[in-house]
Amino acid sequence: MPKSVVDLTSHELNSLSAEAWGDAARKALAEGRSIIGSRDGRLFRYHPDGAVEDLGPVESIDRIQPADFVKSRKSVA
Repeated sequence: MPKSVVDLTSHELNSLSAEAWGDAARKALAEGRSIIGSRDGRLFRYHPDGAVEDLGPVESIDRIQPADFVKSRKSVA
């Protein structure tokens, strides 16, 4: 019987999330979409043609102020 998600260790959860992110990223790239991810404290945009764009350092959440958030627009239907 498989483990319930609440019974998984943090290592197992990290492994599963990394696997899921990798699968989703490969699928998005194969469909021609760019993806964004972080590595070593920096943010990168990966393009389907193999190009990688360095978007700069990842900001710590405690440095982000509420005014930094973009207000969402309501859709008009």
